[in-house]
Amino acid sequence: MSEIIDLKRRNFLKGSAAAAVGAGVATTSAFALQSYEDAKDAKKQKEEDIKNAKYTPSICGMCVNMCGVIARNVDGKVTKIDPNPLYTKSRNFMCARGQAGIASENDPDRITTPLIRVGEKGSGKFRKASWEEALDFISKKMVKILEEEKDNRSTFAFGAGASTGNMGDPVFANLINGVGSANFVDHFTTCFAPSFMANKMIFGTWGNGDFQRTKYLLNLGANRAEGIVTPDTLDMFRRTHGRGLEKIVYIDPRYTNTASHSDEFIPIKPGTDLALMLAMIKETIDNDYHKTPYKADYIEKYVDGIEELEDYFKNGEGKHCTAEWAAKITEIPAATIKRLTKEFSEAAEKYEGAANCYRSRKSTWYYQDFDFRRAQAIFNAIHGTINRPGGVLMGRGIKKIESYEYEDFPIYDNAKPRIDIAKVNASPGEYPLANPTKGSWQVFRDTVLDINTRWKKGEKLADWEYPVRSMFIYKQNPMQSVPDYKATAEMFKSMDLVVTIDIIVNDTAFYSDVILPDLTYLERESLVKQFGISEPVIAWRSAAQKPTGDAKHIYYMSSEIAKRIEKPFAAITFKNTWDEDEMEVALPKDFDLAKYLTDDFEVDEAKLKADIKDEKLVEKILEHASEDDLDIATFKISAAFEKTISEFNEEVMTEAFGKEAAEIAKEYGAYWPGIEDAIKDGVIEEHYKKVNFEKLHEVINNSDEKTKQELEVVLGRDFKDLGNATYAIYKIYSKLPEDWYIKPMKGKFIKVALHNIDGKPFKNPITKKTEKLGKFPMWRDDLFKDADHKKGELRVVLGRHAYFTQSAGVNNYLLLDLMNYNYVWINDEWAKEHNLKFKDDVIITNASGTEVKAKVFPTKRIRKDTAYIATGFGSKSNLITLGENNGISQAEVCDNSIDPIIGSASMNETIIKIRKV
Repeated sequence: MSEIIDLKRRNFLKGSAAAAVGAGVATTSAFALQSYEDAKDAKKQKEEDIKNAKYTPSICGMCVNMCGVIARNVDGKVTKIDPNPLYTKSRNFMCARGQAGIASENDPDRITTPLIRVGEKGSGKFRKASWEEALDFISKKMVKILEEEKDNRSTFAFGAGASTGNMGDPVFANLINGVGSANFVDHFTTCFAPSFMANKMIFGTWGNGDFQRTKYLLNLGANRAEGIVTPDTLDMFRRTHGRGLEKIVYIDPRYTNTASHSDEFIPIKPGTDLALMLAMIKETIDNDYHKTPYKADYIEKYVDGIEELEDYFKNGEGKHCTAEWAAKITEIPAATIKRLTKEFSEAAEKYEGAANCYRSRKSTWYYQDFDFRRAQAIFNAIHGTINRPGGVLMGRGIKKIESYEYEDFPIYDNAKPRIDIAKVNASPGEYPLANPTKGSWQVFRDTVLDINTRWKKGEKLADWEYPVRSMFIYKQNPMQSVPDYKATAEMFKSMDLVVTIDIIVNDTAFYSDVILPDLTYLERESLVKQFGISEPVIAWRSAAQKPTGDAKHIYYMSSEIAKRIEKPFAAITFKNTWDEDEMEVALPKDFDLAKYLTDDFEVDEAKLKADIKDEKLVEKILEHASEDDLDIATFKISAAFEKTISEFNEEVMTEAFGKEAAEIAKEYGAYWPGIEDAIKDGVIEEHYKKVNFEKLHEVINNSDEKTKQELEVVLGRDFKDLGNATYAIYKIYSKLPEDWYIKPMKGKFIKVALHNIDGKPFKNPITKKTEKLGKFPMWRDDLFKDADHKKGELRVVLGRHAYFTQSAGVNNYLLLDLMNYNYVWINDEWAKEHNLKFKDDVIITNASGTEVKAKVFPTKRIRKDTAYIATGFGSKSNLITLGENNGISQAEVCDNSIDPIIGSASMNETIIKIRKV
C-alpha cells in the first residue's frame, strides 16, 4: 500500500539536525567537546577530510546569475561550497545565497520520491509512488486528454523558471516541442519584460552594464547591493567614492543598501521615473549635450532617427517635458534634474561613452514601464554609451556552439495557437506588444481560468477558445510569483493534470496532481552554457554528489514521458488528420497506428497487412504515414533525447574548441581561450581547484610593465586582493583581444524612433479608454494613479533581498537564520500618525479587497507615501515547515494589475491600506 505523506514539525527538527551534521554545519552538541585532545582530534580529522575530499566544479543554482563553484565532497556528501577561480562570470566570488545551497541539498522537507495527489487539489494530501507508477499515471492522463481534445496539443501548457539557474531549459524544451504545444510561460512577464522589449527594439539586445569600466552611473531603482550581489555589483561599490568610478547616483523611493554605497541618493515619487527620463532627454536636446564632438560622431555612425527625436522634444508632444514639469510629478527639484543631465553628459563625452543610465533586471513595476525603459535606452543612445567600454554592453560570446534543442519535430496540424495571444488577437487594442512566444502569465492565467470554467459548465466556446487541461511546471512557482494567488490556485484546480518538478512541495506543487522530485544543482550535470560577458566563459556543471533518495534528472523525466506518449500521440494525430474524402476510404474507428509503429517509428507493413485485408486501406495508411504526408517518423519525441547530457557536452565542446578544451571544461567547470596555459603554469592547484597565489604572484611579477600597472589597480600594490585573482588570471592568459567584449556593429543599428509601433492602440486599464502608442515614449497622466493619502493609502514597491531569490529559498534554514521575516516597511512619521510600532501586527488590504497579515517596520528610509515588501516569503504550503505562513506573499498582496502594452505584471501599481490588529 502506498504511503500517505504526513510531515510533522518534530520530524523536521530531527531531520534538520541530521542534515546539519551531514552538511558540516555546527549544531549545539558539536561544541560539547570532552577535552583539548578531542578538539585536536576534530581539527586533525577536518584537515584529513579536506585533504582527501573530492572537488567538483558546479554552477550555483541559488539565483539567476549562475556563479561558478567548487563543491567539496567528503564520504559521498557535499560539505562545503567555494567559488571557482577560473569562472570569469563570478570571479572567485560567492554570496550568502550561494553558500546556503548546501541547505537546499539537505532540506528535511525535500521530496525524494514521486507523489500523487489523493485528496482535493490544494489539500496537501499526497501518497508516495514509484517512478514507474507516476510516469504511467501522467502518460495515460495525457493520452486520454489529447484523445478527447481531438489532437489539440496546445491543451497541454508548460512553465519553467530561470531564477534558480537550472540550465535544463533545452532538455525540457525538447519535451515541450515534441508534445507540440504553443503554450509556454516563464518568468518573462513577472520579471524583466519591459526592459528587455524596450532595449531589444531600440538597439537589438538586452544589454549589460559594464561596471568595471564605467565612470558615471545613474541608477534608477536597481538595488544591486541587495537584489543580486554578484562581482559586477561589487564592481560598482569597490570603485566609487573617488576610486575609479567618479559618481553613482541612486534614485529610489527607498533608501536601500545600494543608496548607502552611492555618492548621491535622490528619493523619487514612486511611479514617476518615466517623467524624469523624458525631462533628461529634453534637457539633453535643448542644451545640445548630444552634439559634443565624441557624441556627434557616435550618433552620426550608429543612431537612426535623431532629427525626429529633436523635433519631437522641441516642437512635438515632448516639448512640455521640461525639468520644471517633471519636478512637479517626480518631486525631484528641477535644478537637480538639470544638474544630473549635465553631469552624465560631461562624463559620457569625457570618457567616450563610459557612462550608464542603468536599467534594472526586475522591471515589472508600473503601467508605464515600457515607455520608461525605452526612454532610458534613448538617453543612453544619444549620449553614446551603447556598445562602449563602461557603458551598455551588447553581449558577445566566444564562438557560437550547438544547442541541445531538437529541431526536427513536425508542425502538428491540429495544435491551436497559444491561448493568451489568441485572446489578445481576439480583443483589438489589448497588449499590442505582447510577446508571441512568451505571452503573459497573467493574461494566460486569467484566460485559461475563464475558458476552463465555462467549458466545464458546457457553454459554447468561441472558435479561438479551447480548454487548457494540463500543465507541467519545472522549477517555477507561479503560485508565489504571479499576482492574485487565489486566481492562480483556481486555474490549477480547473485542470485535469498538473505536474510539478521541484525539490520541495512549494505552493505550486501543493496544487498539483503529481510531483516529481528533481535533483538539486549539486546532484546534477547540466548542458554547457555560454555567457557573453566582458570576460566570456563556457560553463560546465558536473554532479558533485549522487542523487538523494529517488530524485531524478529532468533528462530522465522528459525522455521517459516522451517514450510513453510518442506512439499514442502519433496515432491520435494520424486519426485526426485522416481525410476520408481525400483518401477515398474510411479509417476504422478502432484503428490504432501505435500497434504498428516499430521502435524506429517505421510502420510495420507486414503486421499491418496481416491484420488488415483491405489492400486499398493498407495502401492509404502507408501513404498517410509516409514522408510525403505526415512523415510519421518525425513524431518520435524520444529522438530528441538520444544524446545524454554528458555525450552532448563532450561532443559540442570538442567540435567547437578541441578535445583538450572539452577535458578542461569538464575538469574545471569553465573554459575560455587561454585557460589551458593558466592550468599548465600551475596558477590553479589541481586537487583543490583554488588559486595558487605564490605561483600567480610569480607570473604577475614576470609580466610586462603595462600588465603589472593594470593589475595593480585591481589587485593592490602587493597583488593580494583575493577577490580579483580571476581578473588577473584572465588578463594574463586570455587569448581573446582586449576589446572582444565590444560587439562589431555596422551602420545605424540604434533606432530611437519606433515607427513600427506608432499608432498601435492599447486599452488604458484605469480609464478603460483606447489610446495609441507613439514612435517616442510619452508620459500619460491618466496612466498614473496616486495613493490617496487622506484615506491612509500607500503604494507598494516590491524588491528582492540579498538572502532570497523570490520563493526559491522559502524553506532554506541557513538563509532564514539570516533573515526570518519580511516586515512591511513604512515611514516612521506615517507610523506614528497611525499609532504603529515595530513588529505590530497589521492587516494589509489591497484594492481588490484581499487581506494579508503582516508586521510593520517603521523607518526613516522610505517615503511617506510608500510601503516596501521584500519578496520570497509567505508560503501557504503546509508541507514545508519553516516557510509555511512565514511572512507576506507578493502573490497575495499584489493586485492583478497588468501593463497595457506588453502584458507584464505591474506589481508596484498596488495601492494598500494598513490597519492595526
